[in-house]
Amino acid sequence: MAHSIVVTGWGMVTPLGGNTDFTWKALMNQGKASIDLVGLDWNAFKEPRAARVRGLSIPQDLARRDRSLQLGVLAVQEAWDQAGLSKMPKDRIGTTFSSSKGGVVSLLAANSNPLEAGDFLTDFFPHAAGQLLKQRFGFCGPTLSFSSACSTGLGSLAGAAELLQGSQCDAVLAGSTESSLHPLIYAAFNNMGVLSRKAEGASPFDVTRDGFLMGEGAGVLVLEREDSARLRKAPLLARLSGWALGADAGDDLEIESSGSSIKGVINRALRNAGLKPSDIGYINAHGTGTRLNDQVESRALFQVFGDSKSWVSSTKGATGHLLGAAGSVEAVLSAMVLNQEELPDTRNLGHPDPGCQVRHVEKGGVKQKVNHVMSLSYGFGGQLGAVIFSKV
Repeated sequence: MAHSIVVTGWGMVTPLGGNTDFTWKALMNQGKASIDLVGLDWNAFKEPRAARVRGLSIPQDLARRDRSLQLGVLAVQEAWDQAGLSKMPKDRIGTTFSSSKGGVVSLLAANSNPLEAGDFLTDFFPHAAGQLLKQRFGFCGPTLSFSSACSTGLGSLAGAAELLQGSQCDAVLAGSTESSLHPLIYAAFNNMGVLSRKAEGASPFDVTRDGFLMGEGAGVLVLEREDSARLRKAPLLARLSGWALGADAGDDLEIESSGSSIKGVINRALRNAGLKPSDIGYINAHGTGTRLNDQVESRALFQVFGDSKSWVSSTKGATGHLLGAAGSVEAVLSAMVLNQEELPDTRNLGHPDPGCQVRHVEKGGVKQKVNHVMSLSYGFGGQLGAVIFSKV
């Protein structure tokens, strides 16, 4: 028998704010991400930009750990406290908290001075975040890593749901973190021609879009089976009603142009949730702001949803593209829509591309109650994911 799975806690650290409340308020009040770059190593690039998290208080014992781990711990602490996980048996708590690139900045720093590198291997691997969480919070359930490029967050959620369905644990910290703002990583994206040159950041679905803005952040959701969550009187924030993962077997960088792979993942998530396309009130699109991604994604959305009343936006216009953390942060924002009864718009969308046939959330956001929302993420190499959250 399939179990109902609910969200009992969430946490975020983003360029918009250091927790879920600050991030949400900045998102809905047209707040700006902290866009800049620091360090002499960036001088090789013409006006390089990235979205950074500012104003955080990093615990002293984490001061020497990789930045991605610092962000991850802060996001998880918020979710841990909200869900009241300290009251649960530690052997019944697991994690699928991962990173796309691991502690790559620590690795590159170690390479420049290997004799002084210290224990950088403890921070480098994509599963390092999950290991640190176990040590810090003292739980000892399953620890899995679902590193899948920019869809890492949704892979983590789907993996967590399967752990709960199989009763491997009673609660799972599911999410992802990313901080890979380094000249080498920036150069790779720059050479691909996928970075935006706009001072205000990316403009998904806009006719003038020219790429994405690199960013850093972390997002996590606490998932539990509904029966046990109710038994311990945990806050029931949303229901994870559907999920699906897939792959595009085409090019390493470009999505298959018909949108059929994306369409297939969306339809599987809908079937998993027992919902029709018309049931989805809001869709948080992957919406990177690159020419091809937005067009193909819009094509797939139109094939599934047609002229339905589902609102669509990409929050990457506000947060930047958080790479491996994007899926989990956007999943939290999507689930929050159910509680806040507001829909975020696509920042910097001034002139919608006629080739992107979706119902864009109106500028400034829309106040509206919805019962079901969907979040989508895709990654280089053809990694695809879709999750659906519903009101409890």
